[in-house]
Amino acid sequence: MYLIFFLFSFLLFPGCAQEMETIKKGEFVLGTLGEIICVAEKATCETAIEKAFREIKKLENLFSYFSKNSLVRQLNNAQGKPISVGEEFFAVIKKAKEISKKTGGAFDITISPLLKTWGFYEKEKPIFSEPHSELIKEKLSLVGSEKIILDEEKKSIVLKDKNMAIDLGGIAKGYIVDRAVKVMRDEGIKNALVNLGGDIFCLGKGENKSFWRIGIQDPLNAGRIVGSLKLSDKAVATSGQYENFREIGGKKFGHIIDPRSGYPVETDVLSVSVVAEDCLTADALATAIFVLGKEKAEPILKEFRAQAVIITRTGKGRHLWVSSGLEFSD
Repeated sequence: MYLIFFLFSFLLFPGCAQEMETIKKGEFVLGTLGEIICVAEKATCETAIEKAFREIKKLENLFSYFSKNSLVRQLNNAQGKPISVGEEFFAVIKKAKEISKKTGGAFDITISPLLKTWGFYEKEKPIFSEPHSELIKEKLSLVGSEKIILDEEKKSIVLKDKNMAIDLGGIAKGYIVDRAVKVMRDEGIKNALVNLGGDIFCLGKGENKSFWRIGIQDPLNAGRIVGSLKLSDKAVATSGQYENFREIGGKKFGHIIDPRSGYPVETDVLSVSVVAEDCLTADALATAIFVLGKEKAEPILKEFRAQAVIITRTGKGRHLWVSSGLEFSD
């Protein structure tokens, strides 16, 4: 999932309230620039931010597909044997299975074999041929969250086929944002923003008791926005594939693969921005709705009590669809 937001922090903090400060810190985590903004007494903010980034780095080592010691790597290398993963990791996988079922398989963490086949794990962008349909069919047989077997009592997981592999790229970043926010709350912080490469949670409000304002990028014009959201105590995540793609024979293939067909999604949807109660849900639903398309978005959003801004391509440029009740201004 590729996520891009512009954070309008300059709109939030025109002045400083007495004894309150706005503390910002950025670090490179999860392969992206993470940023935390905290509105509170300086020392309290600095301590909370430090602990939050420590939590982010700890969880990155557990949930990353690429980390040699991650639980994802252990599970993928288990050759069909059960792996004890602990309560936290178990809960994330359980939630991923639930979202997969409720979205009809449009979101699925077992998509890793297909991502690998299409070359999306390569750091560079090599020139290669489109995978043969028989190879796609073979890899597709390994996909399906129903093939992930959970043992609730032992908190262990089995991948039914030894050649299966999971990738939490569409859900882990959102979960890690949620955990970082919990750390901030536990430290007594009531107003803060955690942004991990576009997966964002807006805690409380800004320093002047203003809503946090999050701008959504125009997928047809890099560096421009289509409008902004006013949020408080909500998460937002965006899915789009206008920058992350492979070019094969002059044709662009986006990185979001439909787990049901095995092929990159071809759609008029340019981006999906989901607003939800937690960032894990926003993260996963943004991908699912991108796969399903705008026509099937509303029942999914209603199921998860979420809202969205969906940008689609039209003959004249683009069209914005905004959920009713969502505070969005262009």
